[in-house]
Amino acid sequence: MTTTQAIDDLQTRIRSGYPVLWLRTYEEDRWETLLASLAEEIERGVVTWTSTEGASPTIRNEPCQDLDQFLQSIDNYPEDHLFLLKDVHLSLSNPQVIRRMRDLIPVLARRRQTILCIGPVEQIPIEWMKDVTLIEMPIPGLDEMREELTTVLEEQDPPLELDNRQEEHMAKAVLGLTAREARKAFARSLQGRQVVDDEVYAALVAEKRHMVQGSDLLEFFDLEEGVSDIGGLDSLKDWLKQRAEAFSSDAQARGISYPKGVLLVGVQGCGKSLSAKAIARVLGFPLVRMDLSNLLDSTRGTSEQNLRDVLRLVETISPSVLWLEEIDKAFAGFDNDTETDPTIARLVGRFLTWLQEHTSPVFVVATANNISRLPPELLRRGRFDEIFFIDLPNYYERQSIFHIHLKRRGWKPEKFDLPRLSDLTEGYSGSEIETIVNSAIIETYSSGNMLTEADLIVQQELLVPLARTMEDQIFNLREWARTRCRAATPDSRVQQIMEEEERRGETSTSDGSRETPKLKWVELAEHGQFAAAIIEYVRFHDNTSWDALLRDFAEYTTTAGEFGLVLRHDTKIVVWTRMSMEFADWISDFIAKKLIFLTPSDQEKYQGTKHPVLPEITAVPETKLGKPHWMPLTLRLVPPRGGSGPLARVARIRLGRG
Repeated sequence: MTTTQAIDDLQTRIRSGYPVLWLRTYEEDRWETLLASLAEEIERGVVTWTSTEGASPTIRNEPCQDLDQFLQSIDNYPEDHLFLLKDVHLSLSNPQVIRRMRDLIPVLARRRQTILCIGPVEQIPIEWMKDVTLIEMPIPGLDEMREELTTVLEEQDPPLELDNRQEEHMAKAVLGLTAREARKAFARSLQGRQVVDDEVYAALVAEKRHMVQGSDLLEFFDLEEGVSDIGGLDSLKDWLKQRAEAFSSDAQARGISYPKGVLLVGVQGCGKSLSAKAIARVLGFPLVRMDLSNLLDSTRGTSEQNLRDVLRLVETISPSVLWLEEIDKAFAGFDNDTETDPTIARLVGRFLTWLQEHTSPVFVVATANNISRLPPELLRRGRFDEIFFIDLPNYYERQSIFHIHLKRRGWKPEKFDLPRLSDLTEGYSGSEIETIVNSAIIETYSSGNMLTEADLIVQQELLVPLARTMEDQIFNLREWARTRCRAATPDSRVQQIMEEEERRGETSTSDGSRETPKLKWVELAEHGQFAAAIIEYVRFHDNTSWDALLRDFAEYTTTAGEFGLVLRHDTKIVVWTRMSMEFADWISDFIAKKLIFLTPSDQEKYQGTKHPVLPEITAVPETKLGKPHWMPLTLRLVPPRGGSGPLARVARIRLGRG
């Protein structure tokens, strides 16, 4: 649920006569401000109560710091009021409070009054269960985080300029935090910065560490390794870059689902774990590792509850990367054809169901060495987006791995014959090459000598690679993967041919002619992707008018109809009329999600157009209007300076037939 949806839900419940709503949130200040705006919108008075200050405003100058006394005084307040009570759970040890509230509930409905209990604790007395509605108030979404970022950027000295992609990346990195936590994280990560780079994103993600500190089942990792730390695996890297784009706001506007994850199968020591860490860095999401075997508990039902708690926590801090290391070991006791531990069977079943059905932005990275232990259900399409096989590094990849590890330890790779070292280490894994480099450096340091190529060769000769000791197992693994997995490394022969063709210019077009490309919004509209097309249209035609938008889309879909949009803040302020219900819903949804923003416009923008025939206003008045007025507005992808305010929420209406 987004903040806008939560406000709409509260408005509906209050108007419907719900007597008591229990609002669970840590963000008391933020929601107090939002509730004050809601009360003004629906023309209700607001009374706030705390155990320290009592009621505000008071009746007869009696603060009523005791909750029981305050509940008795509610009859003295006028009808059509909201009562915001903070930390009610601290007063529930008083039986009179329990009874007083039950006596008050029938009265509240008659007087159109609603009590809003706000606090971080869900502690509703059993006596209130049937009359009190619990609502989990959402933490800030992407757009609220962007607003917090804008506030911090305005305070920067010297000012820091960010493009739209950087803003979105930073805002996504702190999703899951409260507004106050996000503001502090932005300020800390940007302190003394002249540019925004991967280090800034990693610092923001690290702020989520405290969210998993209380869990014994999840381990949080800082984003230290990136794709530049991986030698080779170019197919996996290219695939990952494509999937990363699917988490963008633009992709969501086009209805693209979040990627579910990837299963990395392969030889030990070839970069599966390193790839998991690099994936989190590329996505800019927090990386948490879960060991499924740690979920097991001897107490009946505890293991399943552990899994539910862990998955709930992972979704809470999302977008995130869930790393399941050596998942084959976790499934070692699961076998559909033999007698299986019931607890393991239930755990596996529940986890596979979540893997298939979850819609949250949680990207799962699972690694496995022994594929014979993996149940067929795990390998079925729909659990993971792709299954990659990571083999022993080829000639080019071994050169890259030597280059990475020498450079990381302060040695210039160009001083060494990397092609020769690559030839000598055929059949060695990436971790074995790292061991060769590390051992050679330690040996030369101990003897007081400079590192030479000969020292590396000595360590290479001393190390017996896994490919020799486990030759049969690796052969069987390759045979299994040949028809079941996608190779993480492109075929070196094909790659060489493509590179040679590119050098000779043989990949160019035959006639050199080019068609004039269509506008992106037009292509989307022609393919029926109207929601995405609207976003692209507003991106291309910045500050567009309503009549232009509806006219241009009329060629591809029905835009005219008997519906219109008004501001929720004051439904007498008309935004536009004569549009189809579907088109009105698209725009309304985009405005609610802050993908499109309404911006005040001068009247000249609509001269000569068929705009609503109503008295015009150029700004939202302080008091509500008695009759309908039209406010000239345009559509943009950036909010107006100073924020959207009352322009942030619209409602669809059916026009009269008169």
